Amino acid sequence: MKIDFCRTLVPHWLTAVLSIALICQSAQAQRPTAPRLLPKDTLLYLRIADMPDLIERFQETSAGRISQDEQVRPLLDHLWGSLVEVAEPLEDLLGVPLQDLLSIPQGETCLALVAPETGFPAVVLLIDAGDRMPALDKVLEQAEFGLFQQGAVRTVQDLDGTEMVVNALPGGQRREMAFVQRDGTLILGSNSQVIQSMIDAWDGRPTSRLSENTNFTAIMKRCAGDEKEPPQITFFIDPLELTKRIARGSLAGQAVIALLPALGLDGVRGLGGSVALATEQYDNVTHVHLMLDSPRKGVVEILALRGGDLTPEPWVPADAVSYTSLNWDFETSYNALRTLFDAIRGEGALDREVNRRVSDPLGIPFEQDLLAALDGRVTIVSWMVRPARLNSRANLLGLKLKDPKAFRQTLQKLIDQFPGQLERQALGGNEYWSIRVPRPTNDGPDRPLLREPDPAIAILDDYLLLSDSSELLKHAMVTRGRVSGSLANELDYKLIASRIRRQAGGDTPGMLAFDRPEESLRLLYELATGDTTQQQLRSQADNNPFFGALDGALRENPLPPFAVIARYLAPGGSLITNDATGFHYTSFTLRRQ
Repeated sequence: MKIDFCRTLVPHWLTAVLSIALICQSAQAQRPTAPRLLPKDTLLYLRIADMPDLIERFQETSAGRISQDEQVRPLLDHLWGSLVEVAEPLEDLLGVPLQDLLSIPQGETCLALVAPETGFPAVVLLIDAGDRMPALDKVLEQAEFGLFQQGAVRTVQDLDGTEMVVNALPGGQRREMAFVQRDGTLILGSNSQVIQSMIDAWDGRPTSRLSENTNFTAIMKRCAGDEKEPPQITFFIDPLELTKRIARGSLAGQAVIALLPALGLDGVRGLGGSVALATEQYDNVTHVHLMLDSPRKGVVEILALRGGDLTPEPWVPADAVSYTSLNWDFETSYNALRTLFDAIRGEGALDREVNRRVSDPLGIPFEQDLLAALDGRVTIVSWMVRPARLNSRANLLGLKLKDPKAFRQTLQKLIDQFPGQLERQALGGNEYWSIRVPRPTNDGPDRPLLREPDPAIAILDDYLLLSDSSELLKHAMVTRGRVSGSLANELDYKLIASRIRRQAGGDTPGMLAFDRPEESLRLLYELATGDTTQQQLRSQADNNPFFGALDGALRENPLPPFAVIARYLAPGGSLITNDATGFHYTSFTLRRQ
């Protein structure tokens, strides 16, 4: 009975061991991702985790769904066909048609700039081509033939079983194109030593890797987003080291490098981010993190963003296209600028320059009457002025004042400096000044596409308002007089604000933004379908292939009603937080179900 038990147990035990061994062997054979292949001294990095997945995700976004709509697709197919025809001459240059070229990436794709031990930074391209490698081979053949015509010498080196092709151009400096093809992956670069180090990392030999760069890993961790839905695109740049490498060997470049500590830019550790498409809740989510040393100094100290209330003011119209508000410590920024400017130009240099360029011409002390009057809250509102024009998007800037009554005297002094250029107006008990702008004398065919400038200025509540459209300024004044007319009461804004609080992760944002993409796209739609635009397009079609193709596409496949496009669009938002590690920016657009 014991023997039967052993006979039964041993085969199962051996099967388990063999299964584990096969799993381990498969894991070892799998190629490491780009961060585990690229050297630690990678200066710039842009990676797509999986190209087919990125394309599939894009098709699920609002833009992708619009492009696949049965009423829109014929127009895009027509335009794509025209583009393919225009690109036909490239086939002789590249060796493959445009369609085949775009279909080459079948997995991870990464473009990087790497700092070798000596010489100029090297460009590196990694592409998982899979079964599309034959098409990639044709492109490589064309590239090698071009290098051969320039006198390049082709050699093949053995890297412990992996062949590396090196095309070296003549000359004193290292100029070469090296590449390796292995397991359906191409690694191509302008420095064979860098390619060799990546193969060493692939085979598990000791070498420093980007994944061991603490600045890179810290930034990528901040930009990872949802663990269940990793980003499709990631990027990283080491601006300080990149500047040093580019400036190497240049006298002027070395002078710039010597200035970096004085400017405080030696405290910039890196910039990176990620993009995720078509997640469960969002159409897209973008993270960007600027990593800084602490304490900050120089130029970086000027960036005095601070947390605070960012609720839309009562005068922000409910139908605003976009809304951005931030809190800024202007006095801290100005003092940091003064310290930096005076350190370079001499003590008191900034004050003298400001007096000469601002205070004296305006007759108002800049720091005492203008800078000190600002409370720190800044709001920018965009709104569409109808009918649709190229510059229909009007903007309103609001600066919160510490003492609006005292600033009225300052504003009156400014108005007195420009007699005849500002005209006092009144609306509902509020006054504002319209600024006279010389009208253009050109009445050419493009004039109907442009809105005439009509700037205005006012003090409303405790804000100084400046706009490039008096119509928008008056709209803000009317909004202020309504009980519930502000953007703060709109459901779509409230939804975005709640998501922003969630994205902030407990940190108080220093900047908040709200955007309605539907309204921006509506403007483009009205322009595209307007009679004036179509007439101008037809007039340009005979002399320009692009305009000719566009005109033909629109004639044969007119745009559908805007409601067809609008049903795919949803509002979005963004925020910036400022913490001990640096600045973090997040933007997102909701996903329309």
